[in-house]
Amino acid sequence: MSEQSSRPGVVRRFFGESVRPYLGLQIEIGICLIVSVALEIADPLILRVVIDRALGDRDEALLVTLVALLGGVLVFRVAFRLITVWLYSYSGLRILFDFRQRVFEHVERLSVWFFRRERAGDILARLTTDIDALQRAAAHTVVKAVQDLLTIAVILSALLWLNAPLTLGLILLYPLLIFLLSRINRRLRSESLAARDAIGGLYMFLEERLGRMRVVQEFRREIREAQQHVKVSRPWIASNLKMSVIGAGQVSLADAMVTGAFIVVFLLGGLQVIDGSLSLGSLVAFYTLASRLYRPISGLIDINIDLQVARAALGRVYALLDEAPEIEEAPNATVPESRPGEIAIDHVGLRWPDGSRALEDVTLRIAAGQVVSLVGPSGSGKSTLAASIGRFVDPGEGTIHLDGLDVRQWRLGALRRHVGLVTQETQLFHDTLAANLRLAKRRASDDELWSALRVAGLEELVRKMPDGLETLVGEEGQRLSGGERQRLALARILLKRPRVLVLDEATAALDAETERTVLERLLAAASGCTVVIVGHRLSALTFVDRIFVLSGGRLVESGSHAELMSTGGLYRRLFELPEEERSEPLRPQ
Repeated sequence: MSEQSSRPGVVRRFFGESVRPYLGLQIEIGICLIVSVALEIADPLILRVVIDRALGDRDEALLVTLVALLGGVLVFRVAFRLITVWLYSYSGLRILFDFRQRVFEHVERLSVWFFRRERAGDILARLTTDIDALQRAAAHTVVKAVQDLLTIAVILSALLWLNAPLTLGLILLYPLLIFLLSRINRRLRSESLAARDAIGGLYMFLEERLGRMRVVQEFRREIREAQQHVKVSRPWIASNLKMSVIGAGQVSLADAMVTGAFIVVFLLGGLQVIDGSLSLGSLVAFYTLASRLYRPISGLIDINIDLQVARAALGRVYALLDEAPEIEEAPNATVPESRPGEIAIDHVGLRWPDGSRALEDVTLRIAAGQVVSLVGPSGSGKSTLAASIGRFVDPGEGTIHLDGLDVRQWRLGALRRHVGLVTQETQLFHDTLAANLRLAKRRASDDELWSALRVAGLEELVRKMPDGLETLVGEEGQRLSGGERQRLALARILLKRPRVLVLDEATAALDAETERTVLERLLAAASGCTVVIVGHRLSALTFVDRIFVLSGGRLVESGSHAELMSTGGLYRRLFELPEEERSEPLRPQ
């Protein structure tokens, strides 16, 4: 995934796509901000009247009225502040929820090969910490920036009205401050991106090590991996430390500038009070307003740090969001009326992104209701061809027709319901047996679950478990053995009741006798389905209607077991080899 954090317009894109739908809410927030800022400058102006009129003229009634007015301003200011905080917090959370949902739904559309190519930890970091970094910008930072800028503008206007020469002296140093801050921004942005990349690397390390803790313990690598954790964490610590130092430098710079400006105010204002050109009340009001410039200015500096972090995070998230799905539904996609399960593969070819050939000019036919097998040496393309039937991967050349319609013209949801795929790599959720089974049929009854488990040879085992169907399988099904996980996956696919069943090394973890028993029960339960079996234990596949032999991505032989044994070709040589010499990895590299 290419990073986009440095590309101009990424923040504008976020506001256009994610913030604009909540424009009405932003207007409400804006109105509250205007009222809040107006109330911010009200009490210094009232204080001016208190000193110059009420105290100067010893007017008790006016003093009581002005003090009551100050109390009312305080109450309204607190109320509008609470309302504003609620509004922009709600707005930000809604915006971020919608954005995270949009990214998650996009990730769901990416092909399984994307997840094999990219590191899960980095994807997780983009979905969590990177979007969390945006939350402060969306729910707090932007609104605060607007409020601070509006506050500065209103206070400066009031100061100019009170005393224009004094105001010009006050703001004399601010252009220099803005110039220096702009010079720091570039370094701050680069450190922000480095910090986001570093946390992604840390997530990748933790995700991989926690998922393979048995290997760490088996090879006594606890100390080495702990040292590696320190090494991986250092870039993140260093980048955040640099950002903290830069941020502290910005605040110190602003503090020095503002303090210098106040010195100018006291010097020039004091001289004007002494010579009688400025009243004491006006100087107090001027100083009170001027002191309130410090908070929004220092707030803008803090906001600048948050915005640079958010911009870096936003670029990483958009890099994921802009990852084009490899499998997309055609605009005119449809579903055939007839669904017998006939498969026609014509001149199919496929190359991996690195240029290696996975399939080349493969042509074969599978009649509806046939049971066939794909066999061949390691890397011959069996798994790739099997996955292409359900469009988990699309060939670059040729076509695959299911029930007379190119699979690329099928509605994707209907195709996935029509084709059931079980791979050697069983994927289970950290949930109960029943919940994992019901992924295939949400409203399946307990009787249906037990029936599927019976076919897969798991009924007796599950009934002996204290919690039965409510037994938790653990993360990735780690509380079950490899063979039990595979049989659970087979039971699940039975509940789906597909018309085409693809078994890609789906019984590889079972012994030969159990495998044959399970396959016999499965095929009996799936009677009438078209079944494609990818396997390396050829002795368990002699019963199929037809065997297709692949080598180097090409179809080199086909026929029944007896026919292929009699020809003495590749199939016979494979059949006579030990199983471990013809087993195939999950997918070609």
